[in-house]
Amino acid sequence: MTDQLKITDLDLSAYVDGELDADRAKAVEEAAARDTGMAARIVAYRADKKALNDIYAPLAENPIPSAWIELARAVPSPAARARRSWRLAGIAAAVALVVLGGLTLYESRYKPGPRADVVETALNARNAGTAEKSVSVANLVEARRYDETLRGIIGINIHVPALDSLGYQVTGLKFYEHAAEIEYRDGKGHLFTIYLTPSDGNIRFDQFERDGLHVCVWQDDQLASVMAGTISAAMMQRLASMTYLGLTT
Repeated sequence: MTDQLKITDLDLSAYVDGELDADRAKAVEEAAARDTGMAARIVAYRADKKALNDIYAPLAENPIPSAWIELARAVPSPAARARRSWRLAGIAAAVALVVLGGLTLYESRYKPGPRADVVETALNARNAGTAEKSVSVANLVEARRYDETLRGIIGINIHVPALDSLGYQVTGLKFYEHAAEIEYRDGKGHLFTIYLTPSDGNIRFDQFERDGLHVCVWQDDQLASVMAGTISAAMMQRLASMTYLGLTT
């Protein structure tokens, strides 16, 4: 197997973030020089990183408070969660994910492996769910006309997140009795979905592959979200952080 075949999307993401050692970075550069597709992905990841930096610059330019880092690294106790705003917890975790540079700190502490519950429900909804109401939209402005419906179902103050800076336009929403799904498509028509439902109260972060889909579960004590798409782990990292922050800001 060549070095080029061994290079993964996570390697490319780490290369863009300057986290590879010199030998590995050189291997990536040499492979990219031979492979125009790999070179294009590096350019795309750099553009993604710049988009996130531009969006979150007011937060990212300041040192991350130590309390925020601890929040991102440790599963809080039920008592601590009761004292903490769900929105603050989400923002702290998402900013730490963006600024600290990836999923590593989560994967070592929050990765118990996929469970059946909300994941199965979300993927069934994505594939063949019969919604109580489905709407098609042409843009974010149209989608946000349904924010009140979204809030009524989930029970917290959220709205449709904007993902256009990462190349995904919102195209539709589906509403169920206790859940909602927001649909996005990229320029090639690839589907990315965000399934939202009230949380069971547990804190959870998983990322894994299932039947050709990359799936990310991001759950706090009030909101459970399941994101799915035929995308790389690196792109899921970016979409997940933008989604979680975008739901509330």
